[in-house]
Amino acid sequence: MARLIQRARRSSPELLPGVPSSVQWRIRELALDGGDDALRAARAGIPLLLRRLLELNAATPLQTAQLVRECGVATLADLYAALDDGRVERALGSPTATRLSSAADALAQERRPIPLGRATDALEAITTLCANHCALLTDVTIAGDTRRYEALVGELVVVTQASDPAAATLQLCAAPGIDDVLCLMDGRAVLLWQEAEIDVRIAAPAEFGSVLFATTGGRQHVKKVMARRGRHTACRREEEIYVQAGLQYIPPELRDGTLEIDAASTAALPRLVEGADIRGDLHMHTTYSDGLDTLEAMVAACAQLGYEYVAITDHSESAAATRTLTLDHLARQRDEIERVRGRYPQITLLHGIEVDILPDGRLDFPDPILERLDIVLASLHDSASHDGATLTRRCIEAIRHPLVNVITHPANRLVGRRAGYPLDFDAVYAAAAATGTALEIDGAPSHLDLDGEHAHGAVTAGVTVTIDSDCHRATALARQMRLGVGTARRGWVEQRHVLNARPLDEVRAFIRAKRDGTRPTEAT
Repeated sequence: MARLIQRARRSSPELLPGVPSSVQWRIRELALDGGDDALRAARAGIPLLLRRLLELNAATPLQTAQLVRECGVATLADLYAALDDGRVERALGSPTATRLSSAADALAQERRPIPLGRATDALEAITTLCANHCALLTDVTIAGDTRRYEALVGELVVVTQASDPAAATLQLCAAPGIDDVLCLMDGRAVLLWQEAEIDVRIAAPAEFGSVLFATTGGRQHVKKVMARRGRHTACRREEEIYVQAGLQYIPPELRDGTLEIDAASTAALPRLVEGADIRGDLHMHTTYSDGLDTLEAMVAACAQLGYEYVAITDHSESAAATRTLTLDHLARQRDEIERVRGRYPQITLLHGIEVDILPDGRLDFPDPILERLDIVLASLHDSASHDGATLTRRCIEAIRHPLVNVITHPANRLVGRRAGYPLDFDAVYAAAAATGTALEIDGAPSHLDLDGEHAHGAVTAGVTVTIDSDCHRATALARQMRLGVGTARRGWVEQRHVLNARPLDEVRAFIRAKRDGTRPTEAT
């Protein structure tokens, strides 16, 4: 903080050209008014965490200032980290640390997490802002829950580095679009940007890896790795931390403090699926149902992404979508696909559909129609107020249908709004593996389903999965596939498990094997 204050004191009355007046006021108050800078920061404008600690009487104003100044606490993740490593107890004593630990747990319960899709949008916008307006910053990296592809994100965190963190922090505060600075320290700013609190850590190059590791989490993972690592100096790269701990490098998506530590200790972590492994997208919608873009626009975007194949899979008649695909429109769509195939010879178009699984377990399109399609997806969109056992039975009936190739977003959850169906997932996995039916990992930010836990259960049971965008507009195809791949990686999914990471002839063979009633070949 001292270097920031010195720089601000040397500045003209207008701290930096273009700095919002509220931001100027915060920085200059810290720089020009003598006394306890952390306490003044608390008066000027503080992150939500510190305000809530004051409201809960978990800390006094002076203790809040000490948390900022002596413990580096500005967010709930900071508070947990400072409690875990003893900084809070050393600074404020054991009784206060105990009280703050209870308060932290209470705040974790009341916190309203941010869906991954919105978190990703906000953080990618901030990284773009840094790239365009903060020349002193390099290696701008999304961290925290978002980097681990948690479906619900607790805090928005970005880690970057600069040879002069203090100067880079001031440059960041001057960037256009920053509404306020809620907390300012050497190499760190908690910013208010479009109503979102974003924690930006600016590390010196020698400590970039250490800061990125600590802010990525998860909490239990960090504790266990640090316990193995002991006392070491700061690291430039995350990989150095794992070497010092005697561990194989652990990808962010696996860092939850459970199975990954033991696996990494024996170099037994899998080679997780990557975005570059994906050869095609098997689930998307066009203006024939509730998509926003035409069939050709979706195909053109997929060709631009370099896909080898793509399936057009609009909603069937029973779906509760704004528009659905009637039998008459299905024939018209088939004709258009034939025309578009001629214009995009570099990509293979599969004519498919996403049919609804009706309350009685039947599909809402007849078999003679489905037989003419290249691929058939089936979904449990309508629960019909059924219990878990009945929903499981409906799902398994669809799995056993010889023309159904993929069960999409099996639990049909809505992230942050509705939990998924209480299916008997072990029974679903067993049926899918036995019949050669794929289960989908859906990249739509509203679904992210199968989630990581269930994706892991599925591939462990021998199920083939797909990773699809379930996209309704061309501009989101890459983003939603990326979210799907991140969700799959949370489930320890490898390339060999993923149907659409295989060449087209293998995809066709998978579909044909079920239609012919032959046992599918398991991934090796």
